[in-house]
Amino acid sequence: MKPAQRLSLKAVIAACTILLLTGLLAVPAGLSAQTRALSGSEYQVKAGFIYNFAKFVEWPQGTFNHDNDPLILCIVSNNPESDVFFSLNSKTVGGRKIQVRKYEDMKDIGTCHILFLDSIDKTLIQEGLKTVRDRSVLTISHIKGFTQQGGIINFFIEEGRLRFEVNLDAARRCGLKLGSQLLVSAEIIAREQK
Repeated sequence: MKPAQRLSLKAVIAACTILLLTGLLAVPAGLSAQTRALSGSEYQVKAGFIYNFAKFVEWPQGTFNHDNDPLILCIVSNNPESDVFFSLNSKTVGGRKIQVRKYEDMKDIGTCHILFLDSIDKTLIQEGLKTVRDRSVLTISHIKGFTQQGGIINFFIEEGRLRFEVNLDAARRCGLKLGSQLLVSAEIIAREQK
């Protein structure tokens, strides 16, 4: 991609904020993030969304030891295109700097406040959810059934538009409070699979 064609992350975030607040983000018709690897531009858009999600989430008291502790965003992905998330390293949310960490294996994951599981491997997804089950971690993915399995936010494509669903019970169980600015654009999932 030529430099002139690239969207800056700042521009993507600004666009995502507007689209997030209006509820919809258009993507090319016929695309399904749940059945194929994401492209670089899709990672940029999702990075913008996740940055905005972080603005509207309140972590429980005691999650951070110090006022200057970073907000740690963990990415589990083996796709090099997902490196676009590292551009969030210079951003701040609620006065905290974002620190992006990327892993290919769930076993290596340490402290995370946000966990983006970039996989269509159901076993890896279940392992990821199990790993952070008792922690205050905002879990995000893009695989069908993610929120029904206990994940908190899941991206999906509907009529050519990128949308997301939220599992409020999973958020409450993790002690996370999701702001109305986030929920106004979300599809709320009422029940989880047992």
